[in-house]
Amino acid sequence: MIKAVENRLSLGELIKLYREKADMTQEKLAEKVNVDKAGLCRVETGKVKRPAWETLQKIISVLNIPEDELLEPYIENVDNVDILFSKLDGLVHKEGVNIHLIEKVSTKILQSPTDESLEVVKELYNKAKGIKCRSVRLTLYKAITGYSKSHGMMPYIAKCLLEIYLIERDDFTKLRSTYESGKANLFFNDFLTSEERGEFYYRLQVHAFYTNQFEESVEMGLKALNETISDTRTLANTIYVLSNGYFFLSNYEESKAYLDRYREFDLPEVNDNVKLNEAELYGATGEHKLAISILEDNLPNCGDFALIHAVNQLIDLYFKTNNLPKIQEILFELEEKLLSIPCVTPFKKAELGRYFKLKGKYFIQIDEIEKGINYCLEAAKRYSMIDLVKKEKECLWIISNIHVTNKETDSFKGMEKFNIYLEKEG
Repeated sequence: MIKAVENRLSLGELIKLYREKADMTQEKLAEKVNVDKAGLCRVETGKVKRPAWETLQKIISVLNIPEDELLEPYIENVDNVDILFSKLDGLVHKEGVNIHLIEKVSTKILQSPTDESLEVVKELYNKAKGIKCRSVRLTLYKAITGYSKSHGMMPYIAKCLLEIYLIERDDFTKLRSTYESGKANLFFNDFLTSEERGEFYYRLQVHAFYTNQFEESVEMGLKALNETISDTRTLANTIYVLSNGYFFLSNYEESKAYLDRYREFDLPEVNDNVKLNEAELYGATGEHKLAISILEDNLPNCGDFALIHAVNQLIDLYFKTNNLPKIQEILFELEEKLLSIPCVTPFKKAELGRYFKLKGKYFIQIDEIEKGINYCLEAAKRYSMIDLVKKEKECLWIISNIHVTNKETDSFKGMEKFNIYLEKEG
């Protein structure tokens, strides 16, 4: 492939280079694409800077020129927004996305001379919203943001920064840094609609909760409730996360108050979630038997959505009541089902990490040290994958407090794995 931009080749020069590479005369190429030789000559010499795309497609076919390579110099001389949007449509739906070229076309669209620049920005923004590929959406939003900043289009700065945040927060390895960048975008919040602000605050609320910043999670949740949230599940989740946030701040009265509001929603997951939180509240206030009873009664009918949380709560309560046989029973009976359920959110992934941590503690407690170390390391690895460094360190701390004296035992093999993990992470 010949890089037109790197070699500073014009459209005509690129066609000429491929024609000569194919050992074809102008006459022969003109005949094959059904144009006159003089016209082809004017294209090659640059006298015609914007030949018909239909003609170029024929040239592409005859000379086997990669379409993207010819498109790049072609768009340099196109000012027609409709043509540019047409080319963008072709690029975003093409297999093997060319991000560089999409960036160039979108920039060219925004720079096209028109009195309707706001309409062009709006059209490009709406087009980005309908594209599935995240990298393409991110490219378009960033292009619109840059243009909007230089032209004082504050609503579109705010809208695109929100969309960029919603994409970047899906990188679970950078949860803390993307949360901080999301918060920084609140500066533009006044330029969003109340509905958009409600979604923004809700997303930040959940994000803060994922990263164990419970005070900020509650703050964002309360702000979300002061905005418009028309989607029932989003509204329910905002209230549910508030209940959880207050719980982890040990404000059990507020936690219960928001849980009572949450139970009024007619959604399939509500019953399981209410049971989970009720048990947590009883457990936190020392009523362990009542908490265990609620969870054990609900466990046979517990949905996949809540199962990992219910199991972790039960194991934790069994530890507190020193009921190791029950822990063994739940590990034996439910692990296969538990591990078959997809965990796609950071919170679910964190709960799976917690499960392995609790399992590791169980095996350490029954003196199967190597197994215990292996499960704690598995938990640490899972926590590291979602940027929960403090949780990862807690797992490593459990291992570091195991005293191993006999280098010939299985427990020493586990400590060797522990040291290897530390070397890799360090």
